[in-house]
Amino acid sequence: MTPSSTAPPASPLLYRPTLNGLRALAVWLVILGHWTHLPFPVGEMGRITFFVLSGYLISGIIWKQQVHPGAPVGWGRRLRTFYARRVLRILPPYYLALALGAALPLATLHEYPGWFVLPFSNLLFYRLQHWGEGVGHYWTMAVDEQFYLVWPLLLGFLGRRVGPFLALAAAGLLFRAVWTAWFTSGFVLVLLPACLDMFATGAVLRIVEHRPRMQALARGQWVLLAWAVWVSLWGTTHLLGPENQELWLLVYTSLGSVAGFLTLAWVLRTPDATYQPRNGFLLHPVLQWVGRRSYGCYLYHLLLPVFYQRAVFRLFPASQPDGPALREFWLSPLPTVLVLTPLLLAMAAASWAWLEAPLERWKNRFSYAKA
Repeated sequence: MTPSSTAPPASPLLYRPTLNGLRALAVWLVILGHWTHLPFPVGEMGRITFFVLSGYLISGIIWKQQVHPGAPVGWGRRLRTFYARRVLRILPPYYLALALGAALPLATLHEYPGWFVLPFSNLLFYRLQHWGEGVGHYWTMAVDEQFYLVWPLLLGFLGRRVGPFLALAAAGLLFRAVWTAWFTSGFVLVLLPACLDMFATGAVLRIVEHRPRMQALARGQWVLLAWAVWVSLWGTTHLLGPENQELWLLVYTSLGSVAGFLTLAWVLRTPDATYQPRNGFLLHPVLQWVGRRSYGCYLYHLLLPVFYQRAVFRLFPASQPDGPALREFWLSPLPTVLVLTPLLLAMAAASWAWLEAPLERWKNRFSYAKA
């Protein structure tokens, strides 16, 4: 008998508006990291949080809807429904962004279109050992889609116990260490097995989130402490010299998974008589609006700098006396952010209104059969 067949059914996945606020903050950490090229990896904080959140949400859906092997009769049909809903939510906006990117002079996209259409762009970047202009962020979407394919099958094997998922998280760290020792540390993090610690940590939270001990850990001070340790590790390894930065590449996602786990637990915690979480700011209308459109923000955010940089070079040619100085000013972080932010929000709003929201309504027509 499979472990999953004896596990208690998952509790319902309630709508948590605070998650929209968290998505808004996480996606803009990534965007600002890419637009400003800060030396500190602020974007990695957002990426890790997103992967932990994916592990939490997708595990909850799989357990609730029983779409994994070993579930009651009819799990295959429910699994097809799961894939259909994922495809409708993710792929049409993704392909629209690719079509827009094809209109720009993006050499990597034009030279290797099949890797993005499938999508296996993470494997392409590992093969090339460099990011393509305007398309480097698509590797996380490729990893996510590969995760959607294998996760239901993996959960059918692992069941709903904490131990196997902690072992899976350790396997992600072990994979990075072995791959680095035998092959190369370059771009190992774009491979799905290297990301298992983040997804597994999200699944662990789904299992333990209502336990009393977990409720005690879901506090703001533990979130701040976890991220402070993560920042301290980055600072220490970079101050000690390049030879120590491989240690950072090996462990930072595992350590960040712990911080993401505590962050998500704090965001999800329901206030009670003994503790009132101070996460109400996540319900601010601006964060809620951006959070619902976070997918569009992510899809288009690296396309805009390509257009912007070329526009700046055309507006301020080197032949003008003050051309180089004006280029340097307009391409510096603050003007870049101020110019591109309203453009990106407008594109994300259009994507939501004309494509994503209609797809969301269409997706809901695919309902899961009862177990």
